[in-house]
Amino acid sequence: MTINQYLTTTFLKMLTATSLMLLVATSAVAQLPELSIPSAASGNSTTAKFFGGATANESVSFIDSFAYDQSIAIYAEIQVEAAHINTMGNLYIIIVKDEQYFMRDENGAFLPWDLNLETLLAASPDKTLQASEPLTIIENIALGPAGVSNTTLGIFIAYNSIAAPGEVFYNGAPLAVTIEAEVVQQVSLSLYTSNISTPIVQAKCVVCHIANGVAANSNLIYLNSLSANFQTINYNTLVDYINNFPGGANLLIENPQGLNAHTGGVQLVSPSTELTQLQEFIDAVIAE
Repeated sequence: MTINQYLTTTFLKMLTATSLMLLVATSAVAQLPELSIPSAASGNSTTAKFFGGATANESVSFIDSFAYDQSIAIYAEIQVEAAHINTMGNLYIIIVKDEQYFMRDENGAFLPWDLNLETLLAASPDKTLQASEPLTIIENIALGPAGVSNTTLGIFIAYNSIAAPGEVFYNGAPLAVTIEAEVVQQVSLSLYTSNISTPIVQAKCVVCHIANGVAANSNLIYLNSLSANFQTINYNTLVDYINNFPGGANLLIENPQGLNAHTGGVQLVSPSTELTQLQEFIDAVIAE
């Protein structure tokens, strides 16, 4: 094999490997969804197309609802009319939140907009329009901690061109992105899961307080750890007992100490860490 043949063969192998890697990378990226109702401000029809989507996995997929603290990116693309390619124009990004309109300026700031075209600022002003104009609306930001949650954003992208004076082209149906409310676990549930369920309810109470158990006729019946959703069900049983059974909170502290002629005798001694943690749990339930 000559040196030229060797170099040619090596180059072809490298090219093939690179092509395969690019193919794999490309196949892992989803196509931006097309946004419906392409529109013109004048009401005339348009051949422009608009695309947009929100993702939390680097564009592998696009979805419309995200958790409070989920880091997301929102991408868009405008395919301008053929007659507008290589003409001067502007690109616009508009977001609707709780019926208020915001426009993004060229510095990336979102400012209130009064729906007057004369006051609309461009996100990308005075540019030569290309056939395809990609737009990054946000990238790798968790909107909940930033102050946007429990709401649905409506996103519009638009452009104009000196080839169509006074006209603005946009997606008539907004890209909808929902940011869910913050999920805050109740303190009592956290205390129950960490301090009460295993060392007290499962280790002591379910011996008697279970269906067909010695205390089957009492007002507290639990599930053992072999039952589905036992923690949630037992937690709800205790919360209901504390909040609704007369003297329930006091009985939960007194009976395990053997008071009130508790059939099960002494299960928790005073003082003890378990008794203290049980009281903390009861206090948390009452506070909530």
